[in-house]
Amino acid sequence: MKVKPIISGLFLTLLFFACSNRPSYVLSENKMENVLYDIHLAEAEINNSLNTLPADSARRQELLNSVLKKHKITEAVLDTSLVWYSGHLDKYYKINNKLINRYTEAAKILKHQEELATKKSVIAESDGFVLPVEKERFLLRISDLPNNVYTFKADTILERSGGAYELQFNILGVSASLNPVVTLCIQCTDTAFVKCDTISRNGLFTSSIDILQEKQAKALYGSIYFPKTHSGMGIFIQDFILFHSYNSLSVVKQADKVISIGI
Repeated sequence: MKVKPIISGLFLTLLFFACSNRPSYVLSENKMENVLYDIHLAEAEINNSLNTLPADSARRQELLNSVLKKHKITEAVLDTSLVWYSGHLDKYYKINNKLINRYTEAAKILKHQEELATKKSVIAESDGFVLPVEKERFLLRISDLPNNVYTFKADTILERSGGAYELQFNILGVSASLNPVVTLCIQCTDTAFVKCDTISRNGLFTSSIDILQEKQAKALYGSIYFPKTHSGMGIFIQDFILFHSYNSLSVVKQADKVISIGI
């Protein structure tokens, strides 16, 4: 007489676990988190660039496809996973909380960057000059990078000797497998000052070179090189600034990083 209740209990237990366990065709929580994070970043890029990018369905689909390629999944897999997680809210809330933490951390970085930008603006008005560049905000994809290199240069150089030249920008998209190498070069009449840095984390990046007082810069240029790329690569760069400061930096601090080449 007690066999039926036991069998019924076992059946309900098995049914519960069968419904709770993630099917093989559904993205794992970690994968789902990373995919949603990149999708939200892509949407943010659209919303923040309405003046330069068309907010149409084609553009949104293009960015969605770049995320799908990056994570090597199809839109059908994404849709199926979204449906499954919508039916397992405990797991969805766990993913959502992780995303909130990541966005909160990113917001802190952006706030810090805005404070630095404000400080830079004050400096520019009193003790330096922001050199004009072609663009200050852009999205780099593999199709934009011939030979895996993005080049830049200042449109104008001050007719002033000495001082410090600084490159600064905010970057998102850096990962363990994607570490850009930035080269900054100041061309003088008889000397070239070259500095290379590897970007290992997202956030604010700065690089600077201090030239001697008797030297006058004739050209300021550089490149961002990506040793490894993949089809879905997307690097967001904003607040791209080339800056000249009248107050020189410490030559000693940079002596091991800056190479002076006689011409």
